[in-house]
Amino acid sequence: MVGLHNLARRRKWPEMLSVLNCHGVFRGGTTSSELYAVLITSYSSRSISERAAPAYTDAMASPSGWMLGSCLWLGVASAGAVSPCSTKSPEATSTASAATSTIPYGQGLLFRVERADAPASHIFGTIHLDYPRVTRLPPEVNLTLLHSRRLVLETVIDEEAQQLYSQRMYLPEDRTLAQWLDSELLARYEKLAARYDVPADVAMRLTPWAATNLIGRPKPTTGRTMEDVLREMAIQLGRPVYGLETIDELIEAQEDMPIDDQVTVLEDTICNHRKVMEQTGQLLLLYASGDLSGLVALDEGDHNDEALFQRINERMLYARSAQMVRRLQEHLTAGSALIAVGASHLPGERGILRLLEKQGYTITRKF
Repeated sequence: MVGLHNLARRRKWPEMLSVLNCHGVFRGGTTSSELYAVLITSYSSRSISERAAPAYTDAMASPSGWMLGSCLWLGVASAGAVSPCSTKSPEATSTASAATSTIPYGQGLLFRVERADAPASHIFGTIHLDYPRVTRLPPEVNLTLLHSRRLVLETVIDEEAQQLYSQRMYLPEDRTLAQWLDSELLARYEKLAARYDVPADVAMRLTPWAATNLIGRPKPTTGRTMEDVLREMAIQLGRPVYGLETIDELIEAQEDMPIDDQVTVLEDTICNHRKVMEQTGQLLLLYASGDLSGLVALDEGDHNDEALFQRINERMLYARSAQMVRRLQEHLTAGSALIAVGASHLPGERGILRLLEKQGYTITRKF
């Protein structure tokens, strides 16, 4: 097994596949704990040992960060005060159901999807964070990718996508966030941006949605998310990588949101940054345990502006989930695909798994 470890350290995935085949992993043989350990640590360990902490440009120009932000936007609207940074307790309403255990597909992260007319595929729920504890992929996911013939992501975030995001996140030269934020909010925002190593003059030129994405998530540590790890592994294996959405579509989902809604969410994020970070910690713990029903409950917690919450939820979650299901058809028909999308898109009556079940697919939890 020394040779396998050497190949893992050198990230020679095609060669590793040959070694694994020799050991019977893909011929019904028993996979040893050592093989599992190699599959866990080999590729994703690069995020710690080979990459320094990113500069502020990485913190801002991150479509991956936006995808986390789009999930947290759903909770940000619930965290804010009645007026910007008011010390009064908000009169919140709640849409959460006590019976979260009855949510369809409320537990698990990896699911087998099959129908009689095509080879089986798998859907894996991700979280758009760059913490090593989540980018160190479970062995079941690594093995599934090795078995698969293609990888399908929410969007392929390559260099071109990063550049486009960088171009679109700024306001026109004659405008700044001072157009919408009062002096108190601007001062708070500049202090928060400084924590992300973003200079004040740069932070002021961000669009409201980009500003929310910057401060509405933890400061990047490695700059590499689960999607990055999966994509790079697939490339090493010679697997084609597809996206369900384009970067243009991801940006337009934010740009097309009414500016008043964008500003309201930014104000709430500024005023309640500590609570937003606490919610991110809860999100991480729920994800680590595969508790998708818990993610739904966190999402559907207390809201100050129920109408705003519903608008964001419809745009960022449900509409995108339905579109993903439509675009998944060609990949499910081809079969043997590993499909990795944000975990919040999976559970519930309007989640991807239930929508596929209604189309005649059999869904089986694997992990």
